[in-house]
Amino acid sequence: MQRRFLPVLWACTLLLFSMQAAAQAQPASYVVAPFQVNGPAGFSYLEKAIPPMLTSRLFWQGKFEPVAGQDAALQGTAPKGKDAADKLRATHKADYVVWGSVTVLGDEASLDVSVMDDKGKVWQRASKSAVNNLIGGLQSTADAINSDVFGRPVAAAAQPGSSGRAVAPMNPDFVVNESDAGAEYLNPQIRYQGVDTDRLRSQMLDFESHGMAVADIDGDGKNEVLLLDSMNLYAYRWENGRLVKLAEYRLPSMIEPLLVRTVKQSGRVLIVLTGFDNSSNDPLSSILTFAGGKFEPVVARAQYFLNVASLPPLYEPTIIGQGGERSRIVRGPVFEMSVQGDRLVKGASVPNLPKEANVFNFTWIPGNERSGGDYLAVLGDQENLLTFDGKGKRLAKSDDKFSGSGVGIPFDMTMPGMGPSTDSSNQTYYIPMRMVAQDLDKDGRTELLINKPISAAAMIFHNYRTYPQGEIQALLWDGIGMDLLWKTRRIKGTVADLVVADVDNDGMLDLAVNVNSYPGSLGVGKIRTLVTLYPLNTDATQPVPAARDFDN
Repeated sequence: MQRRFLPVLWACTLLLFSMQAAAQAQPASYVVAPFQVNGPAGFSYLEKAIPPMLTSRLFWQGKFEPVAGQDAALQGTAPKGKDAADKLRATHKADYVVWGSVTVLGDEASLDVSVMDDKGKVWQRASKSAVNNLIGGLQSTADAINSDVFGRPVAAAAQPGSSGRAVAPMNPDFVVNESDAGAEYLNPQIRYQGVDTDRLRSQMLDFESHGMAVADIDGDGKNEVLLLDSMNLYAYRWENGRLVKLAEYRLPSMIEPLLVRTVKQSGRVLIVLTGFDNSSNDPLSSILTFAGGKFEPVVARAQYFLNVASLPPLYEPTIIGQGGERSRIVRGPVFEMSVQGDRLVKGASVPNLPKEANVFNFTWIPGNERSGGDYLAVLGDQENLLTFDGKGKRLAKSDDKFSGSGVGIPFDMTMPGMGPSTDSSNQTYYIPMRMVAQDLDKDGRTELLINKPISAAAMIFHNYRTYPQGEIQALLWDGIGMDLLWKTRRIKGTVADLVVADVDNDGMLDLAVNVNSYPGSLGVGKIRTLVTLYPLNTDATQPVPAARDFDN
């Protein structure tokens, strides 16, 4: 009987040890409640925006993790007191509950956070910061909770501005978010010196570029580079570090070109060439194909301003168009467009666009299951970056100015216009430069790549559109604004366009930047153009699993 009993005893003992080990390995859980917002109605979005950011900054893998129902917890209202908070904790079977409030008064914000465990013990933390540095206040609060409540070394937590993520540069010439720098470099200006080692440059071309596109326009499986100047469209192939010209297309004399885009439709690549009639300023665009070594017009005279945008929910590149008039530049709804034979056919209007959006200036940013939906980035009249939710409600406006395009449309200031300024001396609406939305670091969230021109003169004179320097910035929505993730080192010259594509056909994505040379402060030098490639080693990135991605 004893012999029969021993195996059972050993099995029970092993099971007990296994259960104990599993219990020891189980991380403590927490749930973050919606925050109470005290302040102007424009800050009400913080009620649901702060918890995801705080959730990600408290996350400590294997030690302190959010409950599975964290998203569901945000559907309720902010708890009023300990009892309501404890009820939320019990509902979600969490070990801890985190709740609090934010008060906005002028340019200042105060943050009050409370943490309570399942025994009723409460820890509280209050901090103050400028409204535009609320993320820093959140980070310091999260660090304090991590350290005081859970004994976590602050160095192990996410650093301010990092959005709780580990990011490895995809290219050594990229500067990771300056607030992430720490010991990496003492001053961001230092990184602007020295030699760029992982950047490729084409030869200089003897014209000033208006824009660029990259696509396999001839269907041979290799990408071509399209460059546009004031009179011609050129097709090149990148070979051995040089742009080899394949063909050129002379634009009709009455067309002033604005931009070039490509889109695949019905199995062929269409080249969208947008411009205006230089005698009337009315929109006058065309659509081309490329075959047999030459450009062929498909739609010769489309009376729309055209662009290509990736639209939700499928995010398939789509031709969009909008009408125009002399006094308003662009007017009316933005429509989806398609090519049928030699005609451009207008489809449905693009929904949920705010009044600030036009055919040129917006880019949709796809959401994910944790972000709360899609976002819309718009370059406003003053070239500030505006962020909207998927329904067109404005969420944020940047202090910095972006784009810096020198390509524009004249308009009549004697009537209400939509130019970048109401100053009567300004009579040009500058077409916003392309913004690229793409998840390059494979973490399930989409970065926004945008040009930031750098010029002291341009800060004073709006019509000063040649820049000695620029930089491409990768921005990420953090729940409050677009936060800097990484950027290129300073680029000498005026950035004309940017594209993400395999430009040199080596199987690796590139950040391609079209740059015009700087003619000097007097503008007397001849302007030429080149293409710079930053190979993107996306395999070297350190993505955060989507299941742990709680930032918006």
